[in-house]
Amino acid sequence: MPDTFPSRRQLVLGVAAIALLATLGSFAVRTRAADECRFAVSQATTPYKVEKVLRSATCLEARGDRAGP
Repeated sequence: MPDTFPSRRQLVLGVAAIALLATLGSFAVRTRAADECRFAVSQATTPYKVEKVLRSATCLEARGDRAGP
């Protein structure tokens, strides 16, 4: 391997690739959280349990809320 710094183009492509992976990863996590939240709400049998599920970390993540319960 050559002992030189990467070119500006390589740096830009590297940063763009990392940003793309981070964006796709967060989208995948949010999509999975939405599916899990939807399933948990469908399994809840009382209004209290539905409210409890909606305040869970999974549902907060699915809605994009950063504040925890």
